[in-house]
Amino acid sequence: MHWHKQGHYLCVKVDHWMTKSRKQLCTSFELFHMREALIPVDTIEMKEPVLSFALEPQGSKFAIIHGEPPTRISTTFYKINEKGAKLTKIKTLERRSANHVFWSPSGQFVILAGLKGMDGQLEFWDTSDMTLMNNQDHSMATDLEWDPTGRYAVTSVSYWSQKMDTGFIMWSFQGRLLFRSPVRMDKFCQLLWRPRPPSLLTEEDIKNVKKDYKKYHHLFEQKDRSIRTKASKELIEKRQKVMKEFANYRKRKEDEWKKMRQAFLDTVGTADDEDEYEEETIEVLVNEIDTFID
Repeated sequence: MHWHKQGHYLCVKVDHWMTKSRKQLCTSFELFHMREALIPVDTIEMKEPVLSFALEPQGSKFAIIHGEPPTRISTTFYKINEKGAKLTKIKTLERRSANHVFWSPSGQFVILAGLKGMDGQLEFWDTSDMTLMNNQDHSMATDLEWDPTGRYAVTSVSYWSQKMDTGFIMWSFQGRLLFRSPVRMDKFCQLLWRPRPPSLLTEEDIKNVKKDYKKYHHLFEQKDRSIRTKASKELIEKRQKVMKEFANYRKRKEDEWKKMRQAFLDTVGTADDEDEYEEETIEVLVNEIDTFID
């Protein structure tokens, strides 16, 4: 059984034989709409092995990894609709090197990971438009943990599963490598993120923020631009002030040098570069070789 994080849905996985001879196993998923009247149920039947299933924590999508390992593995994304509407199939990704689905805690973003026997292949997807943001790999990876904000993820090689090359790598939600642990982390076992307190915003407030994101984005862009312009103006004015001070300092020192040189000439009567020099050449015998020719 799989509960939706917000309690909107409950998914029950049922395995049963397709024939009496028990040669082919069939898997069905029963999705219960817990917030709707009479709790309607959606059903999906998969006639091939199911490797992984995961519900989107903050949303209404889910993903199923199914197929025959290691080459015929596919990942299918579905959207759950309200008010009795049927499930919507979003997209099927064929021939993927993945056996686990990891949704971001904030939803929308998902990592398809091939852990343990699949040598750590990682795919970072944005499910809002089904865009593949990045392909990465962490050889022999055994675990993956999202941080509570959904901004970072960590893949690791645990000593509990793998005795060599233990350690971890930190990624951004877009799949950019941020940090790699030292080469040797003997007996590294597990990495867990510090829990975060629940948001002070209500679910309705969060929906309104997402709805008006473009408007807020435009306003914040204007504020950021004005701050950058102000900072650039202040920096230019500071540099001009420093250059002006240096120019005044240099002119003052040049004037002092001219006065000192004139005083020296008045006292000595000639400048150093006007002195007469005598040139003397000294020849030194370094080596002498006598060669006799018959």
